[in-house]
Amino acid sequence: MIDVKTINRILLARRLYELACEHLKSEIDLSLSIGVNLLQDAVETFLVAIAAHVQADVGDRTHFDQYFDAINKKTGNTLPLRAHLNDLNKLRVNSKHHGLAPAKSEVSDLPIIVKAFFEEVSSSILGCHFASISLIDLMKDGEAKDLLIQASASFENGAYEECLVACRKAIYVKIESSYDILPFADGNPRGLLGIYPNNAPYYARGPEYIEKYVREPTDYIVFDHDKIEIEFIKLGIDSQSFWNIWRLTPEVYRYGRDGAWVVKRELKKVDNDGIQERAEYVLDTVINLFVSSDQKQSFSKSPKYINYFVRLRQANVPVYEKADKTSKVVGTTPEGLAKLNVTCTVPGLKKMDCTGK
Repeated sequence: MIDVKTINRILLARRLYELACEHLKSEIDLSLSIGVNLLQDAVETFLVAIAAHVQADVGDRTHFDQYFDAINKKTGNTLPLRAHLNDLNKLRVNSKHHGLAPAKSEVSDLPIIVKAFFEEVSSSILGCHFASISLIDLMKDGEAKDLLIQASASFENGAYEECLVACRKAIYVKIESSYDILPFADGNPRGLLGIYPNNAPYYARGPEYIEKYVREPTDYIVFDHDKIEIEFIKLGIDSQSFWNIWRLTPEVYRYGRDGAWVVKRELKKVDNDGIQERAEYVLDTVINLFVSSDQKQSFSKSPKYINYFVRLRQANVPVYEKADKTSKVVGTTPEGLAKLNVTCTVPGLKKMDCTGK
């Protein structure tokens, strides 16, 4: 079992690695120097994580090369690519302490070498794929977490398309499902009754819109973009990251809360060219979004959520636009509905409704 501190260190190493790779693509000396420093920091952070995991004898003054000896001694195995990584450290020293920028030819293979090191050590010591190390265990239990566990397993097995689909299903469960307009297909605005809490825009909540615009199951999801951006703020979700995931993953739809899943297999999203990189990005980003959301919500204080119901005495009970029996009737309860979800009770707007006189 990998503890939280080790996971956080590995995630930091991964992020430093990603930043380093961006700089090492450049031809500019300064960017190459920054890239080398970030890449060495990534490797050293990773070594600190591994040393802590195996309980190797290291301290605050342990030098870069000494981590290899300490970890090898503790595990009885030999860490790979040591000579190459020591060369990286020398480039970092020359850059940081002597102001010597590395040549492009000296750094071109370094991202591949470092990635191979991360992958091999993660597999041999941690018993998992480097890209699958995540904060899933820190998420709240629920369907979204279960789907991301499936996504992680799919990535581990090289089933990258399945990984992308499972990640999108998690997004659907967490966010998209509340924008489903299918409950309004029969013309009864049931969302107003609290049976189907719904964030879809009002113009889409009706059979006319569905008849005109819904051509396939995934069209039942209609975003209210102003509302969803507010939802991102409340959930602590980065908007740009969400839309990146939305663009990179196949659209999905589910008929009801427990119905069959529909997957729109969009060929450009499941094309084998670059699919591993896309799956790795999506999996990592979704997990981080949800963990951040859960952590933010854990600081919010509110009453415990409970489903409250009232039993209906008759069928086709009118639903009014306002707390006033003389106001417009906006719908009626569906035939056969015996109880209705409620969140509060409140006196009517008119004085006689409040006093009974």
